[in-house]
Amino acid sequence: MEILIFTIIFVITVGSACIVAFSRNLIYSAFALIGTFLGVAGTFVMLHAPFLGLAQIMVYAGGILVLTIFAVMLTAKIESQVSTNPVVNYKAVVPLMLLLIFMLWNVVLTDKWAMVEEVVERHTVGEIGKALLTDYLLPFELVSIVLLMAMVGAAIITRRHVKG
Repeated sequence: MEILIFTIIFVITVGSACIVAFSRNLIYSAFALIGTFLGVAGTFVMLHAPFLGLAQIMVYAGGILVLTIFAVMLTAKIESQVSTNPVVNYKAVVPLMLLLIFMLWNVVLTDKWAMVEEVVERHTVGEIGKALLTDYLLPFELVSIVLLMAMVGAAIITRRHVKG
């Protein structure tokens, strides 16, 4: 069952990444990036790192991607661009990509994969949350204030640029 779930997450991640890379429409690329970020988060969860998975969803899919989509959608005259994400020089890229795939497949087949004991699952999310709100409360709050100041500063700079 675990291999099936991993395969589904792999297909979603790689498929979305291919859409991001090869789509000629920047908005489609930005929306396909959601699938890539969620696939990476699923991979982290399968590797018994739920905190990294949650951070991936909150920081990248929840914050940076939404900011990117708003920036793309608010950019003036984005619709008039004929090719916003051109793919160039297939003749050089395809042989290099096939060579890389062959080399990776060769490593997968010929390498001696060491078997390790089953990983004991620890619930790190609670431990990290407890540490952030006890031992590291001051740095956590300082970082949040710095990020808030950066957001307000960006809004002020953007507003001045639009008015002037």
